[in-house]
Amino acid sequence: MLLPSTIQEVKLLFEPNETGVANYMVNVVDTKNKVIVEQWMIHTSASLPVVSKTYDIPISSTLVAVNKNISFTNPYTTTKTFRLKTNKPELVQFKEEELSVPSKESVNIGLVLTPISLAQSNYILVFVNDVDHKCEECFALRIG
Repeated sequence: MLLPSTIQEVKLLFEPNETGVANYMVNVVDTKNKVIVEQWMIHTSASLPVVSKTYDIPISSTLVAVNKNISFTNPYTTTKTFRLKTNKPELVQFKEEELSVPSKESVNIGLVLTPISLAQSNYILVFVNDVDHKCEECFALRIG
């Protein structure tokens, strides 16, 4: 419930799948009366992160998904949890979307490439984020 003449904090999470500039409208709606109480325009700008490693995946004619692994090392001195995302979720899925990685150890990130992603050339980004959604590392998959 919003009280009149008070300050309210609204937390937004911006996780773009594309680079560029975009505007979004955010509305606060009184659900009882079905009217907009407040409205903001959010202006965003997204650029590519630094890609730490690119993996070339040659295409082979297949009608089934293909499993691949890429390596990730936790650079921290403590165990950390990382969340995986991609800019093309329709083309690549993760065997696990969250990884708990011990200090300074390496793990394999299991990827499942869809037959659609293998049927054409694609450039897919894999984001390794911390639990606060900050991008810790970015890998590129070059399919073709």
